Amino acid sequence: MTLLLCATVLIAAAVLRSTEYDENYSVFVTGGTARPEWPEASFVPNDVRDYFLVHATFNEIIDNLLKTDVHPPLYFLALGSWRHLAGNGLFSLRMLSVIFGISAVFVWMLTAWRVGLSPLMVGLLISFSYGFGYTGHIARGFALAHLLIAVTVFAVVEVVRSGVTAPRSSLAWAAIAGLASGLATMTNYLAVFPAAAVLAWVFFAAVSWKRHLWIVFTAGIPFCMTMIISLYFFVVQKDSRTGQFEPFSPFSMLARLAQFNMANLFGGLPLYVEGAARTAVGGSLAVLLLVVVAAAAYRWRQLGQTRWLWLSGALAPSAGLVGLGIAFGNSPVELRYVAFAAPFAAMLIASAATAWGRLAPVATAAVLGLVLTVQFAGTLGMQLHSATQQPFRLAIAAASPYLGDSSVLLVPFGNDGVGITGSVLREISPAQSVLTMSNTNAQSVPLRASAYKMAVMFGVSDRDGREQINVASAALRGHPSWCSSGIVWHDFRGGYIEVFDHVLPQTSCPVR
Repeated sequence: MTLLLCATVLIAAAVLRSTEYDENYSVFVTGGTARPEWPEASFVPNDVRDYFLVHATFNEIIDNLLKTDVHPPLYFLALGSWRHLAGNGLFSLRMLSVIFGISAVFVWMLTAWRVGLSPLMVGLLISFSYGFGYTGHIARGFALAHLLIAVTVFAVVEVVRSGVTAPRSSLAWAAIAGLASGLATMTNYLAVFPAAAVLAWVFFAAVSWKRHLWIVFTAGIPFCMTMIISLYFFVVQKDSRTGQFEPFSPFSMLARLAQFNMANLFGGLPLYVEGAARTAVGGSLAVLLLVVVAAAAYRWRQLGQTRWLWLSGALAPSAGLVGLGIAFGNSPVELRYVAFAAPFAAMLIASAATAWGRLAPVATAAVLGLVLTVQFAGTLGMQLHSATQQPFRLAIAAASPYLGDSSVLLVPFGNDGVGITGSVLREISPAQSVLTMSNTNAQSVPLRASAYKMAVMFGVSDRDGREQINVASAALRGHPSWCSSGIVWHDFRGGYIEVFDHVLPQTSCPVR
């Protein structure tokens, strides 16, 4: 039943949520062209559909990653194979992650059973964690990394459980832990932080120093072998995507980490209300999280031998991001990066609930029920509320009354023509005319759109795209044959849809 609920959460998100910016990188890296060159003239999605349909070989995928991306290869090799089996639609692509996500919950439930926790409780806490649900359905490598980290945790628990009675078995499990943790880093570089925390825990939990050394040796060989591959990709790729993050600021970075760690468990509930209610909801969630933390801290010694494993795994993603920020002088903080902490936090909460349940069963059940209810509300919002979705589908729906044969949609090229353009092309009609606005041609938009009666500005983009939008918008406003009819949609992030009419010079702009 728990796995069915997990599947429902992930599949519903895969169906209902808009195309994600980064999912296009997955498609193009595993396709024929990692960075498509969109036509200079207007075109329709059907003209460029091959970019979304062509499949690359394993060698081509690896070559694409080494030349144009900043991610390790394992997930993309898996996705390339999956596309041959399942097809190229967004839902089909996402289903691979859904399968990995459900499998990860299953392994975590097995781990809970092995350490004396309720598998049902752990399965629900993970499935309803917003960070896990979000990263568990998008067509990126996070769900596979979740699964491999879960296997690593299960293996190290078995190492400790069999360390005295079955030493050979414990070494076999250590080898599995080393391999799984290494493969996790071959899936997502940031998985190295929770993976390293898990391996460090099993080292210190070994029954003797002799066992320590054997475990290090047995787990270290497969881990280091796979890490060499990951490091090779990282070194080659490290300059591929510069300027992606804001400059390093310790206070703002720590504030964002605190916010995202809370959202990791409870979701974006404050975003669903406005004004004073938003502050009240955010404050209430903070209080609930503090209650959970205080409950775990008060009964710390009763949480079992694995309590340090859960705590270190929960803290490792944030600590790793701070280290990266200091090392590279930027602030690499996003919700999906701290999502690896969600299952560890769920295990910590389950441990605390188990310890308190013997002392105060009614109060424990009430608090745990409140946590799960809040989590479920946040997860439901992830599927249904626009505030926690990337705005492509909603923006296109708002623009649809102005789209058609006589209009052209102006789409920013953005950082590299993948995230923004690819998402828009997936969401619009296959026959809708499109013009891209790049750094070199945004100024010429009035001339390039002159064959149409209307130009619809898609004002949603990254930092590079916003400059392209500003240049094209200024060019249209300064041209005698174009005038703005106003903004017809905007959202709280600053995105908007603006309509420009093609009129005769000296003609007054129509009023909408």
